[in-house]
Amino acid sequence: MSQHRGIWRRQVHLFTLPYLLLLASPCVGFLPDFWSRVLTLSWDSHTHQYITERAILNVTLETLSGLKKHHGNHDKEESRLGRGFWRAVGEVVKSNAATDFRSSTRSDPVYHFDSEHIESATVMLRRFWTHTVLSVRAKEYQSARHSLGQLFHSLQDFYSHSNWVEMGQSSIYLHLLQPEEPAVPVAKEDTPTCMECFSTTCRNNLLPRLKTTQENSQLLTTGYFSTFPPKPQGKCSHGGILDSSRYLGAKGGINKDSTSPLFSPHHYLHLKAATLATEATLTVLRDLRDSVGHRNFLKLFSVKQVPALVFVMDTTGSMFEEIHAARLRAQSIIQSRANSPGQLGTFVLVPFHDPGVGPAYETDDPGQFMQHMEELMALGGGDEPEMCLSAIQLALTHSPPLSEIFVFTDASPKDAHLFDVVKALSLEKQSKVTFLLTEDPNYTKESRGRLMRRKRRSREPLSPDRFNLYSSLSSLSGGLTIFTTNSDIHRVSTIVEDNTAADKVTLLHVESHKDLMSVHTFRVDSSVKSVTLHVSGTMTECILTSPSDQSQSLLNEEGPLAVIQQFQGLYRISLFPPLQPGQWKLQAKSDGHLTFNVIGDSGVDFLYYFAIVTNETHPGLARVDGNPTAGVPAFLVVVVTGLGSDIEAVKVKEASFSHATLLGAEGESLQQVKLNSSSSSIYSLEELVGLVDPVPRVPFCIRLSGQDSRGNKLERVSTEMVEPTHIQIQISDTLALMLCSYRRVKVF
Repeated sequence: MSQHRGIWRRQVHLFTLPYLLLLASPCVGFLPDFWSRVLTLSWDSHTHQYITERAILNVTLETLSGLKKHHGNHDKEESRLGRGFWRAVGEVVKSNAATDFRSSTRSDPVYHFDSEHIESATVMLRRFWTHTVLSVRAKEYQSARHSLGQLFHSLQDFYSHSNWVEMGQSSIYLHLLQPEEPAVPVAKEDTPTCMECFSTTCRNNLLPRLKTTQENSQLLTTGYFSTFPPKPQGKCSHGGILDSSRYLGAKGGINKDSTSPLFSPHHYLHLKAATLATEATLTVLRDLRDSVGHRNFLKLFSVKQVPALVFVMDTTGSMFEEIHAARLRAQSIIQSRANSPGQLGTFVLVPFHDPGVGPAYETDDPGQFMQHMEELMALGGGDEPEMCLSAIQLALTHSPPLSEIFVFTDASPKDAHLFDVVKALSLEKQSKVTFLLTEDPNYTKESRGRLMRRKRRSREPLSPDRFNLYSSLSSLSGGLTIFTTNSDIHRVSTIVEDNTAADKVTLLHVESHKDLMSVHTFRVDSSVKSVTLHVSGTMTECILTSPSDQSQSLLNEEGPLAVIQQFQGLYRISLFPPLQPGQWKLQAKSDGHLTFNVIGDSGVDFLYYFAIVTNETHPGLARVDGNPTAGVPAFLVVVVTGLGSDIEAVKVKEASFSHATLLGAEGESLQQVKLNSSSSSIYSLEELVGLVDPVPRVPFCIRLSGQDSRGNKLERVSTEMVEPTHIQIQISDTLALMLCSYRRVKVF
């Protein structure tokens, strides 16, 4: 990977100078994450992203260590923090960076401690702190992560934009978040603060009182940026080649955002400012932990969080067997988790009827959850459709990201108008929706004997397409739609236990509509400890072939490779240990639709998002909210987790991922994206970036490919489908046009 990073840097040098010249035009700057290093060629600069990630990791490990002192096994705890942890950290980082992109904050000096708006910025910091604490206590963790990211951005900016470092301070400014601590007065508007500086590097350009170490004589100042607000004569500028105010007296600047003299006149103090910003960030996190408690702090960041157990239950009169099966499966999962170290996880139950939906029962107490399950009763019912999508929407709202939603019903949706809303919410939270349907779509209610039990009056045949919305939602979210029977529902619900296990990764997720034999492959690497295959539908033939070319006809014979369990609507295939690393092949034939899902037990997984180059006040690589636009280029940013784990590190040490493949719904390759390392991260994740050109016009999922130091190939699949948008809306920002000379460099 170091060789790839070197090539990447050489390529960057070739295009960066022209790009920087582009940035010198009005209304441009760049964002403070890993791309800041690329655009400024300052590879050793500390970014907002680096400071924030490192601080959260360190305090999280401290917290885990404190809770487990009596076990004495806290070495390399980051290996087991989980994919959910890094997603939560990513939310904080995203909120931090968004402060430089949102039209409401990117030009506001209060959010950046600019233009001597120190007192108003301090008030805002304390509001962010209060909101974060209250949100955690209310279990509104996503809101807490958002406000925490905003707090971190402004707090970190204080140390790179003010003269705190130049005053010789070696500790953080406690007064910013602790009103009872001593305050340093702020220079008045008519008080000069800087002397002229005529070079890119400015030394000793602060007036003596602004850099004195004598406490009683100190004054705080921060640099003015561009023309909003206007810079008074004799004040300090932010400085750097993108700040037009650097030409006004006093010329120069004092920012310490990067190690590049082109962008930061006080670049030689960058590391000192970054050190203080890091310490301030650590202090906030420790204070937050002490305020909300260790357990709530860990929940805020989804530390070691096993997948939530989320049930959406139809409670009409025909659902007695399904409710009983869900109770038994929930009890089995709870007992299994009770015997394992770590948290039991979150439990969510949403019952629905017609017309009633909810309430949503959300708890961390398995006893409470089981009590709610026991209170469910199958009663009543009217016409066949039920308010299922409303219930799924409620479940998605109350469940954490990366959840598995299991829907038990035998009825089609009455609220089909909610489909797009539910689909968008499931994709946003990367939560899978799986349907366990005890109703054959080809039968009428009368032929199934349900007419009397639901007291339905209509004897008209029901449409065989009435469950299509369920199939579409499960397909897009990466789940399954299983048509089974009352007699098999308990055994089929084994899938709930399989899919909510900790350290579960996806090796293959694909659909097949062909009547001919379909062939699919998946790779098992040396970090994978067990493999389970789920196939929904009805197969007439199924052949499994190992990497050593040994085959087994699963439907007709017992063999050395795997054992198969056949239920109505679902096949469960378990590979025998020891697992053979390499490429496995599955051949299957069916008269209808099949969905294949292969999961393994491994700590190595990935997260991703799409980003585009933006030319707003802070241009750079901005994360796309929602789906990327079809037919135009976009960057794919991949975060690989679990590479430094204490178990897998021995087996997949120095693992490298070279490319990602965009896959269509049936597993066909749409585009291969070359990935390059963009991060110098020293802990158990790797950040990669590649150009998707163009974004496909059809839905796709992402397969990440690489290999470890032994040459074993690694593959992971993100099962949710990305649905590119075909409409791009651009909103004209009048304020940005008026302030088109406003520019800012943001590295740290």
